[in-house]
Amino acid sequence: MRPARKVVALVAGSALGAATGLVVAEQLEWASGTGAALAAAVATAMCVTTAVATLVFAEKVFERAPLLGPMAVLLGTGMRMTVAVVGVVMLGQALKPHGIPPDQFARWVAYLYIVTLALECGLLMTGRQSGGTR
Repeated sequence: MRPARKVVALVAGSALGAATGLVVAEQLEWASGTGAALAAAVATAMCVTTAVATLVFAEKVFERAPLLGPMAVLLGTGMRMTVAVVGVVMLGQALKPHGIPPDQFARWVAYLYIVTLALECGLLMTGRQSGGTR
């Protein structure tokens, strides 16, 4: 699969994950309304942008130096984790005036972080043969 298609699949899968999360949250009465939708949208944007960046970075590393690919994946995951933590702290406070409690936003980020991480790892392994070559 070409990198551009992987990026499209990552963005589409993340949007589907966010929509599924909103439906489940609404049905279980965990969160509802425009506040939940705004929190999910901001968390999705934050998680998807870092996931796309690390996916593209890891793809380039796998392409040029396959043996360093796993290290690139770990480095990208560390970067994503840092952005998620800093984002929860900063954006959680910024969303408070919009009626979104920081803990609700943190739950959305945690959920979407896992969704995007699973998608990214799956897409990185798509089309790879054992031994790190294509």
